[in-house]
Amino acid sequence: MAGFNILTVTQITSYLKSYIDENKKLSGIYIKGEITDFKANFYSGHFYFSLKDAGAEINCVMFRSYAERIRFMPENGMSVIVRCDLSVYQKACSCQLYVYDIQPEGIGSKHLAFEQLKAKLESEGLFDAQNKKALPKYPEKIGVVTSGSGAALQDIINVLTRRWPVAEIMLTPVSVQGEDVPAQLLRAIQKQDNEIRPDVIIIGRGGGSSEDLSAFNDEALARAIFACETPIISAVGHETDFSICDFVADMRAPTPSAAAELASPDINALRQNIDGNMEWMRDFIRRKCDKYAEILDKFASVKSESFTDSFINKRQQKLDSAKEKLDYIGKNIVLNKEIRFSVALAKLDSNNPAKILKRSICRVELYGKPIKSAAEAKSGDKIDIIFSDGVLRATVDEKTEGGFDF
Repeated sequence: MAGFNILTVTQITSYLKSYIDENKKLSGIYIKGEITDFKANFYSGHFYFSLKDAGAEINCVMFRSYAERIRFMPENGMSVIVRCDLSVYQKACSCQLYVYDIQPEGIGSKHLAFEQLKAKLESEGLFDAQNKKALPKYPEKIGVVTSGSGAALQDIINVLTRRWPVAEIMLTPVSVQGEDVPAQLLRAIQKQDNEIRPDVIIIGRGGGSSEDLSAFNDEALARAIFACETPIISAVGHETDFSICDFVADMRAPTPSAAAELASPDINALRQNIDGNMEWMRDFIRRKCDKYAEILDKFASVKSESFTDSFINKRQQKLDSAKEKLDYIGKNIVLNKEIRFSVALAKLDSNNPAKILKRSICRVELYGKPIKSAAEAKSGDKIDIIFSDGVLRATVDEKTEGGFDF
């Protein structure tokens, strides 16, 4: 074989790999096809599958670092568009796509992830009506998980103050934007259920983009809500928005204001109901007395030896005694209701959220402008600390890291 250039298998496969890898037209390409033979390796986290169309099929691999970023689980038969590099797997001398992004064709990945998670949790029974807990009729403590500075919290406070001011509002503030929102929401729910222990919890936020609302589609958060012993009302976004939290919660409200109405009875309607019951009792006692008086009159009008004046007098005495007893009972019932209302109204005033906020909240201004973070001030700055009853003017002497933790 003199004069021939003899190559090894490794040399020829290395040459093919180098030739393809150096071809820029085969890097960062988009390929459309149907997924087949999909396998997700449990230990490595890599995805292995093939893409095919009517005329050909090619092997694909998506390493764990990229697989963790997609929001849905690929499935056999799914039509997708992948972004990838074409290379050669030397050991088998086969062309292979190294995929670093997958998008379902014709549908957004977030929507697909939402539908997949919804179907999964529904099949496990997390949405079943039989697992929903009843809301309390007269809650004494109402937990709220939302932003401490958002409009949703103000809407909830306004509705509860108007409808059921005797309840204490227990807020666990969280961020409602950012990557760590699902983790914050999960911790807040667990804190409410295990430590604060309100009678009912409202979780949610006001309207926003689909990206903002996606934090409420987290699987771990959904399972935490399902495991919660306290009834939960989900109020995420506007009336047309739906989240996984809405489906797994014990009650879904279209808005935070509607959630506050579902969580609370109407104290004015309750007062009217009690007043109506009291009036009915008075009428009932009056009718009974009139009935017995009518019977007595009939006895008195009978001219018979069997009904003497003595008999009539005894019955008259019994009737008077019964009338006095019924009147006494009616007055005691009314007095008892009035006492209970006085106690409730006193508790209402002591737990007024406006008074609580007034005692515990101040505002800090730097040169006349409000600041929300210690990072906005530096040593030597003059600041105004504004309370409900006055203003403290101070100078920043020192800044340290840290702060209070919710």
